[in-house]
Amino acid sequence: MDTLKIYVRTGCVGCEEAQKTATHIEQTYSHIVVEVIDMNQPNAIIPDIVFATPTYMLNDHIVSLGNPDITDIKSWLDE
Repeated sequence: MDTLKIYVRTGCVGCEEAQKTATHIEQTYSHIVVEVIDMNQPNAIIPDIVFATPTYMLNDHIVSLGNPDITDIKSWLDE
């Protein structure tokens, strides 16, 4: 099963949209595990390559810095 991690931060302008995108992906793609990681949480595990929010990582590879277009999401997840 594939895992999509979405890194967000409190106060981030695009992170509210990222939360909505996460919900859409969970409802549309049953084969994808979606994890939303709040970088403000003290127990959050943040890879060194994550430096901006929102950041989308599919199977530990960055696929988008910022919120992607729905067609981009479809191309990653339908593969």
